[in-house]
Amino acid sequence: MKIPRTFAPVFAAAALALPGAALFSFSLPPAPARAAAVPDPDRVATDKIRDLSGVLKVVQADFDELGKIGRDFRTTYRFKEMSIAYKNPNKTRLEARILGTSVVMVFNGNTKMVRAPFRKDVRDVTGQPGQKKNLLDLGIFARDYLASDWKPAYERSEGALQVYKLTQRNSDNPSYEIVWVNPRTAITEKRQSFNGEGRRRMELRYLNPVQAAPGVFVPTRIEVYNQFGKLGGVQEMRDLKVNVGVPDDRFATS
Repeated sequence: MKIPRTFAPVFAAAALALPGAALFSFSLPPAPARAAAVPDPDRVATDKIRDLSGVLKVVQADFDELGKIGRDFRTTYRFKEMSIAYKNPNKTRLEARILGTSVVMVFNGNTKMVRAPFRKDVRDVTGQPGQKKNLLDLGIFARDYLASDWKPAYERSEGALQVYKLTQRNSDNPSYEIVWVNPRTAITEKRQSFNGEGRRRMELRYLNPVQAAPGVFVPTRIEVYNQFGKLGGVQEMRDLKVNVGVPDDRFATS
């Protein structure tokens, strides 16, 4: 006779009360443990940002500590203000002035353009995600760059945050990123960059988020720490605008 699971304790107790209980007692096998569902990064990542613009302002810089990350990082922080514009998918424009001269960088898909006085360089960066700038650099976990450049793999959860490893798509470069993502806001609250030998190069923390549009959250403070855990620089986002329209010609590379 098949015994309903809900009555199993009653039958077991009755069996123990009978003579010869050792011969007739029984127990039901435990229910198998249900495996925790693995989060789907495509559902966590946002696709609600059609365009974005603002100004990144350097509010703190220690050039000695930044230099331990790399020369390029130290150079970036010499630009006290940098205008940024983004348009989905994967179009970014950075513009800054130093010593009265303008420098413009445009990333449009797999094309990177750098324009400075008496110089213009256009190159193909296919398979080189590290050579591109996109919403990853603003601390936003977004579908466009995950689909084209960075393959996410869920590692674990830490409190309310989900931890993903990002490896480079269409590339044999073994360097990778580890990101701590808030699934409620799609903000990468922490990001660590590792070289091909698994050594940490730097850590970025994306703080002070604001809701810039319905369902769209953007960090307004970016802190960078070098491989020794020393704070190298801080940027703040000013004049932030989201989904108000950015012309396509801002991202021309020709």
